[in-house]
Amino acid sequence: NKTRKEGVKMKVLIVYYSQSGTTKHLAELIKVITGADLIEIHELHPYSSDYDKMLKEVREEMDAGMDREYIPVDVNMDEVDVCFVGTPNWGGMVACPLATFLKDHDFTNKKVVPFLTHGGAGEQDIEEHIAQLCKGAVVTPSYISFGKVEHDELDELQEWVHTVAPEIF
Repeated sequence: NKTRKEGVKMKVLIVYYSQSGTTKHLAELIKVITGADLIEIHELHPYSSDYDKMLKEVREEMDAGMDREYIPVDVNMDEVDVCFVGTPNWGGMVACPLATFLKDHDFTNKKVVPFLTHGGAGEQDIEEHIAQLCKGAVVTPSYISFGKVEHDELDELQEWVHTVAPEIF
């Protein structure tokens, strides 16, 4: 929680899903920069640990438009002003358990700040997907990381946070 100059408390949240730990690492770095609360979304029924089977499962879910259940988290979105949303790139879409979480919550009049990780596919349509899932929100430009954020990229990450969400400092 940060305080604006006017003395009004800003509630900042980071919510993310991480399959391999790369998005988690990025979320933790953003927490260090912002001091925000951190919530990791976990699927209720874990995906296969076999990578190829997991990819098949994810593709079938996405093709069918299924919502992947997640373990409930204790969050009151009414209190949140700025929400950083982190996901790996799953075929140009938000990871299924996180997409379900976003659909389940009201983001009207909130600032949503996307960040994503990928293994070579880039951003694709993830920013637009987040905007669709977070109806009524103001969605900022995304931070996009190829793989794990390295030490020499920290200045770039910090500059991005200060640019897209200056009101939290």
